Amino acid sequence: MNLKNIFGKKKADSYYGSAQNANGTETSIVLNGNAHFFVKEAYKALRTNIVFSLPFDECKKIAVTSALAGEGKSTNCLNLAISFAEMGAKTLIIDADLRRPNISKLLGQKASPGLSNVLVGLTNAEGVINSTEYPNLDAVFSGDIPPNPTELLISEKMNETIEKLALKYDYIFIDCPPVNVVTDASIISKYVSGVILVVRQGDTTKDDVLEAKKQLDFSGAKLIGTILNDASDINSKYGYNKKHYKYSKYRRKNKYSGEYDYEYGYGYGEEPQKSETKEKKDKSSSKEKKK
Repeated sequence: MNLKNIFGKKKADSYYGSAQNANGTETSIVLNGNAHFFVKEAYKALRTNIVFSLPFDECKKIAVTSALAGEGKSTNCLNLAISFAEMGAKTLIIDADLRRPNISKLLGQKASPGLSNVLVGLTNAEGVINSTEYPNLDAVFSGDIPPNPTELLISEKMNETIEKLALKYDYIFIDCPPVNVVTDASIISKYVSGVILVVRQGDTTKDDVLEAKKQLDFSGAKLIGTILNDASDINSKYGYNKKHYKYSKYRRKNKYSGEYDYEYGYGYGEEPQKSETKEKKDKSSSKEKKK
C-alpha cells in the first residue's frame, strides 16, 4: 500500500525543539546530566505529586495538554517521562499530536513509522516502539501526519493500542494537541488515568485556562494538576524563565539576634531592572542619609 495515498506529502512539523539563552544561542530544554539542580528538583516534586494523585494501577496513563500552542506541553511531557524513568519505572512516551508532533524532534529521532501508522493498520504497536538514550524510557512517535487525526484517535484501534502498550509499562505519558484548538485531547482523555494541563505565564490568559478546563470537564477527564511554565516571581527567591540561570548564596542579618544567617536563592531569569525614577529616588535618599 502506498503511504502517500493515505498520508499525503505533508511532513511532521514541530512547535519548537530548543530554547534560546540571553545570548541568542540555542540551549537544551530536555532533562539531561547537565540540567540545573533546581530544574531536576522541580520535576521530582511534580513526579511525587503525580504518584500520589492517581490510584494504584498496573499502568498509570497520563495525558499532557495545554490550552493553546506554544505553552511547553511537549517539553514538560517528555521531561516528566524522563523523571519517572530515572526512578526506575518502565516508562513510555507517546506523541499523539498527529498535527504538529514534537517529541521525535526533541529526542533527535525519526517520527515515522509511529502511532498513525499503527492506527491505519500498516504496522503493529510493537513495531513502532523506539528505545531512547534514557534508561527505562521508550517512545512511540507520531508517524506520518494523516489527513484525519481526530477520526484515528477516536477509533477503537487507539484504545486497543494504548491498552496493549499498558501491559508492558508502569507509566505511559501521552503528548496531546492543545485542548482549546482541537478536540483530540478531550478524546484521548477517555483512555487515560488523568490529564495534566500546561500553561505559560505571560501568555496563557485566565479565560484560556477556564475554557480548557471547561472542555476537559465536558469530556469527563480527570484533571490531576496544572504546570505553570516559565514562572517568574520577582518577589520570591524561587522563579525561572528561559533567559538564563542564576544561583546565589547570601547572608542576611537577623534583626533579633544581630547574627548573620545564611540563605539560598536560585532562579532562572534576569534581575528586574530599576526604572530611572526609582534610581533617582534611591540616590537622593542615600544623599539625605549622608547629611
